[in-house]
Amino acid sequence: MANRVNHSTETTVLRKFGVNERYQLAMYLLDQYRGTTLSCRYEIPPRLAPTESQTQLEEAVKIALADTIMRHPMLQVAVIDATSNTPSWIQLHSIDLTQHIKWLYLAEHDELEHTVQETFRAQLDDRFPDLSIRQPGWKITVIRQRNVSIMEVLMTWNHPQFDAMGAKVFHEDLLEMLNAVSGAYERTGLDGDVLRLPQASPLLPTPIEDLKSLPVDLKYLAKAFWEEIRPRFLDRDVSWANWCPIRASPYKTQFRAFFMDNASLLAIQALCRQNQTTITGLLNGLALIAFSWHLDAAVAPAFQSSTIVDHRRNLPPAPPGAPWGRSDRAVSNYVTQCLHRWDAELVARIRSKLPADASVGTDLSPDLQRELWAISAQNRREIAHKLETGLRNDLVGLFKYVTDWRQTMGRMAKRTRQFSWLVTNIGVLDGNGPTRLSATTTRSSTGGDTKSGDGQRWSISRAQFGVSTEVPAAAIEFSPVSVAGRGMCVGASWADCAVDATLGERIMADLERWLSQLARE
Repeated sequence: MANRVNHSTETTVLRKFGVNERYQLAMYLLDQYRGTTLSCRYEIPPRLAPTESQTQLEEAVKIALADTIMRHPMLQVAVIDATSNTPSWIQLHSIDLTQHIKWLYLAEHDELEHTVQETFRAQLDDRFPDLSIRQPGWKITVIRQRNVSIMEVLMTWNHPQFDAMGAKVFHEDLLEMLNAVSGAYERTGLDGDVLRLPQASPLLPTPIEDLKSLPVDLKYLAKAFWEEIRPRFLDRDVSWANWCPIRASPYKTQFRAFFMDNASLLAIQALCRQNQTTITGLLNGLALIAFSWHLDAAVAPAFQSSTIVDHRRNLPPAPPGAPWGRSDRAVSNYVTQCLHRWDAELVARIRSKLPADASVGTDLSPDLQRELWAISAQNRREIAHKLETGLRNDLVGLFKYVTDWRQTMGRMAKRTRQFSWLVTNIGVLDGNGPTRLSATTTRSSTGGDTKSGDGQRWSISRAQFGVSTEVPAAAIEFSPVSVAGRGMCVGASWADCAVDATLGERIMADLERWLSQLARE
């Protein structure tokens, strides 16, 4: 994106940053984080697929994007006073869409998948224009192969703007808007490529700490304070990731991903239900086995991991007049973490059931599968408990005691790494979009609804999710996402300067092989 200023005659401050936003901004300013990407593959309706319809296709996408921006105020705002202790969101008068959407066309002989993956990896490490430019911190890249009825849409954003659940809502709403766009390509406020925003100040989603009580017990607060100030020589908890020292530079993210078809995913989901767990719990369990196998007991006798938890279900109803409608459809920052500790006794028992040679792939034995399902069920119970108890003794509750986030994150990067891995699962994306009854809808012989124009509807056939290196966070961050009825993608990110690529690739190969094995059994 070029550094083009959104000119305005005055600056209207809408609200100060919430604690989640300040934490994410501090990492960005310290170059401990750069970007997050959610990429979706859109099936183009036949009327817009031919090369000669390129202009109409681009116009339809621009209109749908403008409508999606108008639904979500966090897509309309920029940052002011970013380096102060009180950064704020400000109102913009317009958005130049040419600065936020880029079309990349490939010739028919070019390799679409290779280009998608290369672009995805590159965008994770791209920095956004200087925050003083006052542009929203997100961008869209559309990759299109000529005369092919699919296009890849990469949404990359700066995490202070919103979380990954917000990006999932964005893609689902963009799909809805694409299906609502017909032959009329005019929208109030859209002047060519410039979207004129309403003069009235937009209603921004309220930070989580202003919506919910964040009680912190004295014992929990004292423990957190001690962990912050204690000398490093007292860091004797063997579950911390001493095997992977925190390194900040050179900054480069390694990203890998694999895909699972829908039949395999359905089989895995059935096994999860039988064993009282979820895909997230299962991935935590598989990661524990893989890390136990590839890391020696002398350097990693135990582990800690983390699961990102979405708290939208714990929020009150959206305020009257909120354009996003419901709390679970808010594009904002409403996630926190659930911590898991895997003690030395458990890890030793797992290692005793693994082959000695970790360089050769192997299937999960019946003994290991029993351990896996017990671990996965435990993980699911811990996450469920976290959601049931709301935000008591939550990390976000501790955030409100931080007065200087950049100083805090700078100190964290000099300490021992806590988590060996993290799972951030944004769940199932609706790839068909809402279907509303209309004059062209008929009742099928089986009692369902059919639409005469179904062949002309947009849909999403797959998704891929990834996070750039978060320097002081987990050594490897797993990022699964599914599309309803279309399968799942599991991504993984790690810092090139901190994690050996061979280790990351072997762990990903284990997860892919073991998921395939479970799907077959």
